[in-house]
Amino acid sequence: MYLNSHIGIYLSNASNKKLVINRIITDDFLNDYLNLSTGSLALFSTITVERMLDEELRHDRIVVSTAENKQGLQTMSSGQQKKVVLEYLIAQQPSFLVLDDVYANVDKATQAIITHQLENVSKQLTMIQLFFRKRDVLSNIDYVLTVNEQDEIVNVQSKVDFLSSNDTHSSSRHVFKLPTQYSQTQIDIDPLIQLNDVSVSYGDKQVLDGVNWTVRKGEFWQLIGPNGSGKSTLVTMISGDNPKAYGQDMTLFGRKKGSGETIWDIKKQIGYFTPSLVQLFKHDDTVENMIVSGMVDSIGLYQLPTDIQRRKAKEWIAMLGPSFEGKSFQSLSIGQQRMVMVSRAMVKHPPLLILDEPTIELDDDNAQIFVEMVNAIAAEKQIAIIYVSHQDEDGLKPTHKFELIPSAKGYTGVVS
Repeated sequence: MYLNSHIGIYLSNASNKKLVINRIITDDFLNDYLNLSTGSLALFSTITVERMLDEELRHDRIVVSTAENKQGLQTMSSGQQKKVVLEYLIAQQPSFLVLDDVYANVDKATQAIITHQLENVSKQLTMIQLFFRKRDVLSNIDYVLTVNEQDEIVNVQSKVDFLSSNDTHSSSRHVFKLPTQYSQTQIDIDPLIQLNDVSVSYGDKQVLDGVNWTVRKGEFWQLIGPNGSGKSTLVTMISGDNPKAYGQDMTLFGRKKGSGETIWDIKKQIGYFTPSLVQLFKHDDTVENMIVSGMVDSIGLYQLPTDIQRRKAKEWIAMLGPSFEGKSFQSLSIGQQRMVMVSRAMVKHPPLLILDEPTIELDDDNAQIFVEMVNAIAAEKQIAIIYVSHQDEDGLKPTHKFELIPSAKGYTGVVS
């Protein structure tokens, strides 16, 4: 029993995080380390944020209110939501606070605020932190429990010993050689994206203020900026999913926005991945069918694939490695599913690949493999990449950075 100690739980992507959280809450996981029956327990997680958002929408009222905030969660960015919900939970004065991947989806400034909040209450409650990345372990954690693929605790170390050890999830480097192009239907034009003095408001709140950005063929961009700076607005305008793009001075793949193009004219030129996209694929399709569906831009496969499509999908599976062959998508780990989804986005060799916070909830090894895959795509110099992330990933090699920074009216962009 580690009385009054803050506990870290180091997970791999093979772990069932939801099961581990449930076992902690039901007092069936940490019995040898903490006596959770001695007080109340609160869960800080996207699960909690989503539950509170749902309650707010169903009852049409603010359910999370703090001394500084009287704003509804649905009007906030994901990072702002996490900061406010954490403040609310701390105000309830729980004895134990379970922290689930605490830094996911938050910018560096918000990370610092969250860290400060937790440091201030570290003597009033006991923290149980679940994390996938060594870099995320909180400074006040005393002991780290490592969980294996069977969701069993297999190692207990002091935080100092854990951080100095190398026996974390182990993997070898993966050499990615991209398959050849599936079809010649994509346009060959440069620049791909041209934004001129783009400004966007939502109601009386201006977000983007005079943004100018040019993305050329084969460039590798990292898009950065604080929560609420308009990164998602910018990305969805480029991808054709945001009506705010109409009336703006934008040229997408050689066509002026509003010149008669359809959303599908835009989408066939873009490969897109964000972790939330995985949730749309609920059927237990094969990995092969998942990749084929990327050739026809469908959620699921509803037509008989051609021999060429099958062959091309098999080439991508061979690139991913033997652990993907003959597998169902739902049987894969989180990290493996991400790699399949990027392959699905890439299979048509689009001129532009957009990756929106792609390494959230990836463990150290899967993040490394994912970075290697992205670098291999970038090295081809045929496909432009827009990589949206708050975190700088070790080994990632963007050639350009576009940063959204505060302006007089909202946020504008600078090349950094």
